[in-house]
Amino acid sequence: MRKAFLFAGQGAQTPGMACELSSPRVKELFETAESVRPGITGLISGGTMEELSQTVNTQPAMFVADLAYALAEEEKNGAPDAACGFSVGEIPALVYAGALNVKDGLSIIIKRAELMQAACERSGGAMIAAVNLTPADAEKAAAECGAWAANYNAPKQTVIAVPAENEKALTEKIASMGGRGIKLKVSGAFHCPLLADAAKEFGEFLSGFVFSAPRIPVYANLTALPYGEGEVARETLYRQMCSPVKFTETVANMTAAGISEFVEVGPGRVLTGLVAKIKT
Repeated sequence: MRKAFLFAGQGAQTPGMACELSSPRVKELFETAESVRPGITGLISGGTMEELSQTVNTQPAMFVADLAYALAEEEKNGAPDAACGFSVGEIPALVYAGALNVKDGLSIIIKRAELMQAACERSGGAMIAAVNLTPADAEKAAAECGAWAANYNAPKQTVIAVPAENEKALTEKIASMGGRGIKLKVSGAFHCPLLADAAKEFGEFLSGFVFSAPRIPVYANLTALPYGEGEVARETLYRQMCSPVKFTETVANMTAAGISEFVEVGPGRVLTGLVAKIKT
């Protein structure tokens, strides 16, 4: 049976996540992370939900937690044959697969979080999950409310990025179409054109890092296909910031490649829940 690790994304964070893990490799990971961003261990172990939900804190904390869960899962049940990270989870997935080292990966996450938080403070906005609507209907609702389909999570769950001034109209539109709008616990509108300038700056920052070939396929949110290396990887990662997450298509492609077991590495089971909906 071929399996894949799914690295959780922003919104899955919980106080104390990964602190129950105690293997030497996990301990080394936390020590390395602390050397790059002093205080991150305390943030994860003792931070409030409010603190952990600030983008500049969420993304580095999720990076460490996801990697810790991946190391623990590997020690318990063996390594995967492929990996995929949801949004911010894509970077710990790349680190786990050897495309980047831990220090570089965390430095990249920190920069990404800073750019995204600054962009969201300028433009505001929210992420609304349109439940019980098809992707086509979600796209229609978004277009009519000045918003964008941002995360294709499952056949009847598409997350829409929306400017703050259009949030109420979008929620009402979703309801009028027979769906339900659920606001996500993130601090802005992600994976949409509002982040285009931030993504460009992120791409310039990434030019200072070397992306090696992953030792296992890491499926990209941008393309729903395995990552390349070097400049191709850099472009894939920075464009991801302002482009939709193609999770449904990714799971379909991984399944077609022979993956039959999906193991979520992160604080929760959101992604495996989506996989169940996709494969139903």
